[in-house]
Amino acid sequence: MALLGLDLGTTGVKSTITDNEGNILSASYEEYKTESPKEGEYELDPEVVWQSSKKVMKDSKKFVKEDISAMSVSSFGEAFVAVDEDGKPLMNTLLQTDSRGKDELKELLNNISADQIREKTGLNPAVTFAVPKIMWIKKNRPDVYKKTHLILLYGAYILYRLGGVSAIDYTLADRSLAFNVTTNEWDQDILNAAGIDKEILPNTYRLGTIVGAIKPKLAEELGINATMKLVTGAHDQICVSIGAGAINDGDCTNGMGSVDNLSPVFSDTSKLKQNAEKNYPTIPYMDNKFTTVSYIYDGGTSLKWFRDAFGAGEVAAANLASVSVYDIFDHYIAKKPTNLLVLPHFSGAAVPYFDEDSRGMIMGISGATRKGDIYRALMEGVAYEQRINMENMAAGNINIKKLFATGGGSRSDTWLQIKADVLNKEVSRIHMKESGTLGVIIMAGVAVGLFDSFETAMKKLVTVDKVFKPIPENVEFYNNQYKKYVELYKFEKKLRSL
Repeated sequence: MALLGLDLGTTGVKSTITDNEGNILSASYEEYKTESPKEGEYELDPEVVWQSSKKVMKDSKKFVKEDISAMSVSSFGEAFVAVDEDGKPLMNTLLQTDSRGKDELKELLNNISADQIREKTGLNPAVTFAVPKIMWIKKNRPDVYKKTHLILLYGAYILYRLGGVSAIDYTLADRSLAFNVTTNEWDQDILNAAGIDKEILPNTYRLGTIVGAIKPKLAEELGINATMKLVTGAHDQICVSIGAGAINDGDCTNGMGSVDNLSPVFSDTSKLKQNAEKNYPTIPYMDNKFTTVSYIYDGGTSLKWFRDAFGAGEVAAANLASVSVYDIFDHYIAKKPTNLLVLPHFSGAAVPYFDEDSRGMIMGISGATRKGDIYRALMEGVAYEQRINMENMAAGNINIKKLFATGGGSRSDTWLQIKADVLNKEVSRIHMKESGTLGVIIMAGVAVGLFDSFETAMKKLVTVDKVFKPIPENVEFYNNQYKKYVELYKFEKKLRSL
């Protein structure tokens, strides 16, 4: 028997089929485009996402003879689909970056305080979430709202199209701004304040729960056995954490992609409101545990900027040698900590500031500075920025003991050693860099009884490639540099005000 994991993003969908040992048997990817009808409006066609999802599932199954025991979905958050009784989308999705809903958010906060919402949801109210956008639809597209049978965030939307089941997991429901993380139920006070009918929201379940089976006719169309079970998945970052083996308090996944993300596991929610105020959400995880998300926009993208600005020669050499240009950069990177300070706000500041006008800075350049110094300093800047988040989270009783690194950036030994030294934490590189895929496979496997628990599945399927321990002399150096770094954003903000 095999397992299928579907990974939904805003720009594409990937289907991966593995055996019971987590070995990849087949995979297929399909890209799709977002639309921008007007400035500030960003949409996604949910029918295109559904057709693309069917295509990759069908294509990946062509190469696998075994029946599929179960499938689960990893999905981006916030965005939703309004469907009719047949499951057909009634309009395009308003993506989380869409500005519609600003006035509705103000209306919501007139009816219920931000503090109340924080205490209930563990979230800082923002227009990015589903509730303000549902309110916008009710006000501006009453024809759509009247016909709406269900409001489904994307993981739930796919399950509904596959099996006609009304089901969403807690982690994805939490991205709506209407889910109470203490009771694990839709919050009636928030729904009343928003004027949203509870009946149009799906049933909620813990992640990794069997909620149905694929429709027989659809199974025939896709070449999949009609016995395939449908299992609730999770928000994409939660899937990464499961696939990285983060299960105990203090375990923290470091997703090192274009965006750099820290997601620690914790149990103490006594400072839930305080953390929400600082933009550290409280997200349901496993076994009465929680996780949060601290991210910066320019993790891997800061290295991509370096490549585009300074690496034309290296790119040409990499193409000739058929190697990654980043492997070439790693050969001449500065071997010791630098005196440079880089503020990695090339696309603005994310957590904890959420300052879209902030911009990057490089401080300390001299006549002796070379490209390898700047390249290393970019890595150091990302680590410094996450140290600010780590210390903020610790003040909210969210403590990090060790890191599990995954994603493309985790392939760099130098960057992981920098993380270990700046954060003064042990960093383990997970062997499978696409941990989100492994996360959904684990959820499906646990649901159908292939593993008796998540812990058992993680021990069997998640392997560590290499461990990086802090180097004392580097820790001391970076501690002194960090004292300067924490002043950098304040300085940049002051310069902008002049």
